[in-house]
Amino acid sequence: MDGRRARRWRVAAAVLLAGCAGGYDTQTAVRNAVDEFHDGFRWGAMGSMLPHVRPEDQEAFTADYQERMDGVAIADYEIRRVQIADDGDSAKVWVHFSWYRPDEMVVHEAQVVEEWFDAGGAWCRGQVVVERGELP
Repeated sequence: MDGRRARRWRVAAAVLLAGCAGGYDTQTAVRNAVDEFHDGFRWGAMGSMLPHVRPEDQEAFTADYQERMDGVAIADYEIRRVQIADDGDSAKVWVHFSWYRPDEMVVHEAQVVEEWFDAGGAWCRGQVVVERGELP
């Protein structure tokens, strides 16, 4: 292969790889935010959840979480699907939860769809819709 042709292949490969890296970065950022939030949700670590709640909603979120989760344990959660919008600024996330109240020992299950959005570099959770089951 002559020098010009080899250079063209290298440039084409670099352009293609750069395009893939952009999508990978968004996917990774969303997945990291979702995992951090839900790990915090499971273990009651507000410091892991609040970076993914809009500042103006943090006080209400904290009060609601403390009220709803009093006496509740999350047995497990599974991120079932992450769908990034075409514009890369929002995502839908499907999450399955198993939870129980230790005094009842009945395991409940729920599947929710969460709206996530890019809030200036930080991915935040927005609206949550319960598809199946019930949340505490």
